[in-house]
Amino acid sequence: MFQLYKAMVITIAISVMATYMFVCCFAVFAFEDVPSNDEVMTGKDHAFSCVVSGMMYEELTWFKDGRQIHLTADVDEIRISIVKNELSNGNLSTLVIDNVIRSDAGLYQCVVILPTSASVLDRSPEAELNILSLPAPEYPICSEPESEIISGSTVKLTCVSERVHPPVSLQFIRNSKPVNTGITFTKTANLVTLQFAKITTKIDNGDVYECYQYSSLDLNYQKSCRTKPLNIQYKPEIKLQHTNPVLPGRETILFCQTFANPPVSHYQWTSVPHLKAEDIFTDGNGQVLKLLRPSLKQSGTNITCIATNEIGQVSSSIELQVSQTIRNSENNKNPHESTSNQMTEMSNKGIGLSLDVVIIIAAGVVIIVVLVVLVPVYHYCLCRNNNITTIDSLGKEVTQPEVYYEAREGVILRHTIQDRSLPRVPTTEVYGHWRHSTASQVPNDLESHSYTYIDTEND
Repeated sequence: MFQLYKAMVITIAISVMATYMFVCCFAVFAFEDVPSNDEVMTGKDHAFSCVVSGMMYEELTWFKDGRQIHLTADVDEIRISIVKNELSNGNLSTLVIDNVIRSDAGLYQCVVILPTSASVLDRSPEAELNILSLPAPEYPICSEPESEIISGSTVKLTCVSERVHPPVSLQFIRNSKPVNTGITFTKTANLVTLQFAKITTKIDNGDVYECYQYSSLDLNYQKSCRTKPLNIQYKPEIKLQHTNPVLPGRETILFCQTFANPPVSHYQWTSVPHLKAEDIFTDGNGQVLKLLRPSLKQSGTNITCIATNEIGQVSSSIELQVSQTIRNSENNKNPHESTSNQMTEMSNKGIGLSLDVVIIIAAGVVIIVVLVVLVPVYHYCLCRNNNITTIDSLGKEVTQPEVYYEAREGVILRHTIQDRSLPRVPTTEVYGHWRHSTASQVPNDLESHSYTYIDTEND
């Protein structure tokens, strides 16, 4: 029995070896159709096809990136299937990929293998599949700068996006202008990074940087992210505001104006020679120094304001000048401030003079308006009736008397209706309640007759 089993194994082995030798030595395969390079949008379907002639017991399968594609019942792999058909010119194998994703990108091959041993007998050229896609919705991602940046130090900002095909373009924008200096671009397996670096100054405080992302896949596509405002911290800058020169005995104020981030936490005033405590006064935070009673002896005193914040300490000094009169600005130690004061006084004088001129001009305008405009208008209104000329139907001028008379027999008595009555009211059958006055001719012997005034009206 054992001898029989041994003989069967040997026979099978010899048969397999013979088949392999026959295939290797005598079988001739020809790729009538091979897969080609292609690119497809994510979410679309794609298929590779391959036709091989000269096959007998062999099998066609597919490799990706040098590894055989094994179809399983996994949910993700349901997207991939292999369809086989026999054609007149050979065997057809089609690799179908449904709803492609970015991980489907790679190199694909059609491969002839032995079904018993999975030995590779022949393979087609590789075909590259590129997946066209936009980055995921969360990109780009901007880094956040440090909460506190000391002026003079280097700040680094990054903008990260996903590595896709075609690659995206990233651009930093500051104050609506592109940033083109201090830029570096790096790539990793799945990400691309745009980095910006610069040495900061105080003028960078509060700046906001935006990173814009573009893709040639969609010309209307644009996304962006932005950083928080830069918090550049620097030592105080001091500008002493004061009057120079000052008048003896007149209170004078010195203001220590500062620009700092973070704000100044402490102010201090010093003077050389030292000013007495009863001659000066400082406000609550020490930013304002009052000279209560400047004297000529204090002229030439050097006064210094010292401002301190968390970053450092800065001071600024002026030389006090006390004079009986205000000199020209070229003799002052601080020409800007004294010139400003003199210009203020000159402008005040100018304002008083201009007000007088304005009042005189306004009065003159009123008089001109009355004489030139109102008087002729008033005269025209009074005299316009004298210029009215009446003409009859033949075009002859008719003299219009100032008083009209009608005959006694034409007078309309009260409660009577005659031809001379006024017209009726359009919407009623009664006469309107209108008044009109008439004058009647009377005899010359006024003393022998009595007359009664009649006020005639239509009821």
